[in-house]
Amino acid sequence: SRIADFALLEKEVVTTPDARRQIDEMITDAYRKRDRSFGNARFVYDLIEKAKLNLGLRVMLEKEPALLSNDALSLIELNDVEKVQILTKKPLPEIPIDEVLLAKAMHELNNLIGMDNIKHEMLELVRLIRFYRENGRDVLKRFFLHTVFIGNPGTGKTTVARILTRIYKALGVLERGHMIETDRQGLVAGFVGQTAIKTAEKIEESMGGVLFIDEAYSLTQKSASASGDFGDEVVQTLLKRMEDNRGEFFVFVAGYPENMDNFLKANPGLSSRFDKILRFEDYSPAELLEIALKMFSDEGFGVAEDAKDHMKEYFVFLHQFRDRYFGNARTVRQVVGEAIKSQNLRLANLSKQQREELNVFQITLDDVASFSMDKDKLQVFQRRGIGFGR
Repeated sequence: SRIADFALLEKEVVTTPDARRQIDEMITDAYRKRDRSFGNARFVYDLIEKAKLNLGLRVMLEKEPALLSNDALSLIELNDVEKVQILTKKPLPEIPIDEVLLAKAMHELNNLIGMDNIKHEMLELVRLIRFYRENGRDVLKRFFLHTVFIGNPGTGKTTVARILTRIYKALGVLERGHMIETDRQGLVAGFVGQTAIKTAEKIEESMGGVLFIDEAYSLTQKSASASGDFGDEVVQTLLKRMEDNRGEFFVFVAGYPENMDNFLKANPGLSSRFDKILRFEDYSPAELLEIALKMFSDEGFGVAEDAKDHMKEYFVFLHQFRDRYFGNARTVRQVVGEAIKSQNLRLANLSKQQREELNVFQITLDDVASFSMDKDKLQVFQRRGIGFGR
């Protein structure tokens, strides 16, 4: 009620006694029905603003509005308040748990190399949501389910985000279960006002699914360019839609550890909106080798034992001298690509008859021997990745 007094004073309007009682009743009713998305002061200000708008529309219908007194032009009547439409959210569909899809998504998660902490957290989340669903409790009133993915390049953030999206679909908390991937460039426009429109379009695309924002910290980092502050407009638009469309879509944000903590602190509304923070650790040397062997297998190649031993030593070396731009699985993919290229060049130097005598789908020590434990050559595999890679 006191907030309403401030809002009326700020907007330079007054109310009739009947209108004020109606305002108080609407505030009380909204408060009793509130959930975690209730706007508090924002709701009250919006209510007064709409009542003032209705006052203006009523005055314009007068025969000679210019002759009305200042008191009449600033007086909100009962009818002005009663015309205010309090938006009620459409009920979310009751979707049964898809056990087949859930089992498939969990199998995909469990088959990922490493990430024991991530797997444990997601298994607990699945159990908790299933418990709520089976007991008829509203999951979305208890959780936002917006998630932060923190980790260095190539640690599997995007891969896990896609799996988690399918898990949410299987559990019936997402209607469509698709994921829209974007970054600052896909959300920020070059002129004031256009950014909110561009962001809203991405949100509309993600309705019923997930909006995944890679390198999200760039939205709150200031720059000297003309669009330096437009990231704040993205954040404000996101926060509003995360409240207004609660449960209709989820926001996943991802980025590097040293930057994402600053991102969450940049706006008081951000940290309160994200229920889940998943931290992705760098892969161990043994896990890097396991990833490499799987990549070779996916390409149809076997690896000789002496080649495995050399690569094992090489990954220990890379891991020991890694920096914050170390690519983890991305680096492994580069190593595998170089090894296959070396193997192809080795075979290309042989005659057709010589090739027929060899296993053309075998990686030998000669194919990986160029990977030397030389710190001066580390920059080859320490370049910062671009895009949405694993």
